[in-house]
Amino acid sequence: MKAILEWGTYNGLSTLRKAFLLGLRLTEIPPGDFMKRREEDYFEQYKTLASEFNVITAHGPYYALTGKDLETLEKSWNAHVRAIQVAEKTGATVYNLHIGGVGEDRDTSIHLTAKAVKKMLDATKNILITLETTYSPRFLGSPEDIRAILEIVNDERVGISFQLENDFIRENKIYESANFHEADKETTESFWINLLKKNADLFAGHISLRFSQVTGLYIKKRLFVKKRTPLGMGYPSLETLSRALADFIMNYVEYESTPVHLIYTGPPETKYRDTIRFYYSVAKEVAEHL
Repeated sequence: MKAILEWGTYNGLSTLRKAFLLGLRLTEIPPGDFMKRREEDYFEQYKTLASEFNVITAHGPYYALTGKDLETLEKSWNAHVRAIQVAEKTGATVYNLHIGGVGEDRDTSIHLTAKAVKKMLDATKNILITLETTYSPRFLGSPEDIRAILEIVNDERVGISFQLENDFIRENKIYESANFHEADKETTESFWINLLKKNADLFAGHISLRFSQVTGLYIKKRLFVKKRTPLGMGYPSLETLSRALADFIMNYVEYESTPVHLIYTGPPETKYRDTIRFYYSVAKEVAEHL
């Protein structure tokens, strides 16, 4: 029987041993490793050390899949193709990425994204691609956007990854008010369960759940941006979320055949402590259902 939960965080080569010693079961190759000029030996070493983990995933570089400048767009797509090929050779089974901005036309951006994803699929053999949810309508990445992209791509190797604090911001329209406290008081377990149930058909081979608590601010009084915080210093409520995730996992997922990936994505200064706290909080609630 497979584990119900595979859990961990992002790690560069230098921190893999620390993560393994702490008992993390999953490691994610961070986007910076694909944006720097790493030698091939770096990824060979990563594969060797990461083989001690149950799961290796990868986060693609922060290059948008959408845009108006076709020359720049082609460079971005090629960078993702190279990155996903390296990720697959390194042993990653999942390649996660941010889509990018909406631009002037959402439908055009959706079709551009689908074209880019198809290029990545054609360049690889087995690795899954997950498209990460975003926090603002100015970016592509709502569950509705991702559903539209998946319908065009029509491949079982592509699915959704919920960046849960982004979903909290987007669904509560916090990007309009920055009122995290009031939104958190109104965000119930049902909010999370309904969101995941509604979009459960978008997962590809596993349940992909990412999380970090956040706050947010306006730049020049008009542009809202989120800011990641250590656990206990931001939103949404970890306790409410953990109860909801446990309920969803145990009552709405065929967990014996579908692995659940819990990936902590918070600030590097406290990520190991907080990764363990995140996993413990969810696992404790799962235990109540067993």
